[in-house]
Amino acid sequence: MKFVIDEIEVQMCVTYVAGRTTVGTIKGIWHDAAAPVIGQDYHVELSIYEPVDVEISDTKRSAKQCPSTHFDGENVVFQGICEDTDDAVYYVRFDLDWLEMIECKALAVLYKKGEFISISARYYFIEIYPYTL
Repeated sequence: MKFVIDEIEVQMCVTYVAGRTTVGTIKGIWHDAAAPVIGQDYHVELSIYEPVDVEISDTKRSAKQCPSTHFDGENVVFQGICEDTDDAVYYVRFDLDWLEMIECKALAVLYKKGEFISISARYYFIEIYPYTL
C-alpha cells in the first residue's frame, strides 16, 4: 500500500512514523535501515499485533467510510472487508493494493466472507515495513 509520512518521532531508539494511506491515517514502528523522510511516500506492508474487535455503528459503516483507518492518538482503528477466510486467518481488504492477514484466534468475533471487520491496535503494536517495487 502507499503511505505518506507526516510525522516522525524517536523514543528510546525506536522510530515511530505517522502518516496517510489512501483510506486514512496510521502510526506505527518504522522498520528500515534508511531513515524515514517527512512528506515522502513509500510502499509499505504492516504487521498488526494484539488487535481487538471494535464495534462500529451501522451509520459509521457506510460505503463511504469503509474501508478506512484512523489514528486517534493512541490506537489505530481499521475497518475493512473480509475478502476471504480460512482456519487460521481473515484476509481483510482495505484497498486494491492493501490486503491484511489477521489471525482468527486474535479476535473474539467470528467473521464471514463479505462482512465488515473493525479492529483496533495500539500504535506500538503496528510495525511498518517499506519496500521498493
